[in-house]
Amino acid sequence: MFPVSQDCNRLRLLYDLGCAFAGQIDLDELIPLVMRKVREVLDAEGASVLLLDESRSELYFPYVVSEREEVATRLAGLRLPADRGIAGAALQTGHPIRVDDVRADPRFYPGIDRATGNLTRSVLAAPLIAREGVIGVLQVVNRHGGPFDDADLTFVEALAGGVAVALENAQLYARLKASEEGLR
Repeated sequence: MFPVSQDCNRLRLLYDLGCAFAGQIDLDELIPLVMRKVREVLDAEGASVLLLDESRSELYFPYVVSEREEVATRLAGLRLPADRGIAGAALQTGHPIRVDDVRADPRFYPGIDRATGNLTRSVLAAPLIAREGVIGVLQVVNRHGGPFDDADLTFVEALAGGVAVALENAQLYARLKASEEGLR
């Protein structure tokens, strides 16, 4: 029997999650599952989805998975200006970003670490690009045992595409349901 490679595990996860996206409308179950799997596959401390609140020009954390529950709880209540931080840079540029040492990166926004008590060392941030534009960012922090690599960034970027489609479809479904209720 041949050992299963890390790439094979990632491709399998992308396939499995693609199937889950196609059959799931309840994002409150789906997205946390995706974040747990990403954290597990990348051996990271945390993973989150930040969504853009266009009316306030802020990013907020509706979906957070962390090995420290108190960090996840604190993040769930935080907002940051949409043009700040590494996530903000990914949102603004529409390009994925890998930062191996956030303290050396001028885009790093330390306010989140201060609010959560966490120490961010490294980050992957991939924009969630939907038909109507960039709607948020998928972010993974602090790989155990060293920095992330380019293959990790490619994986997160591919996954972000599926998450963006799932979020957009769920939003469209919610609007459709609301319109249907209004017609009744």
